[in-house]
Amino acid sequence: MTIAQLSDDEPAATPLGEWESSGANGTVRIERCGPALCGYVLTEASNRGESVLVNMKPKSHDVWAGSIYSRLSGYTYHATMTLKSSGKLHVEACAIGHFFCSGNDWTRVEEQRGQVITTSRQWSARS
Repeated sequence: MTIAQLSDDEPAATPLGEWESSGANGTVRIERCGPALCGYVLTEASNRGESVLVNMKPKSHDVWAGSIYSRLSGYTYHATMTLKSSGKLHVEACAIGHFFCSGNDWTRVEEQRGQVITTSRQWSARS
């Protein structure tokens, strides 16, 4: 399996890159926006569409907190994202004073695209 590599100046445990959301967002690109991270829905017309993750700042080694915009409701909610492994990101939105929370896991796109399936067949000559 081949996995896309981050640049030499990026830490290995980072959510930077493209993620496939199991929700209604589709593919989201997470990139730096000043001292924080922001996520944008990718569209066919643009590499940087609507902003969905806003001002996500580090809370601990693998957790960031900020806001998430829901296209379905039109509201912005408190959000956290937790890097579970190099290929999984748990994104959670909370409403009503952070008491009602819901989330799902996103999968790193580079990892999906980078998978190579190979088969090996050995042929032997029989006489």
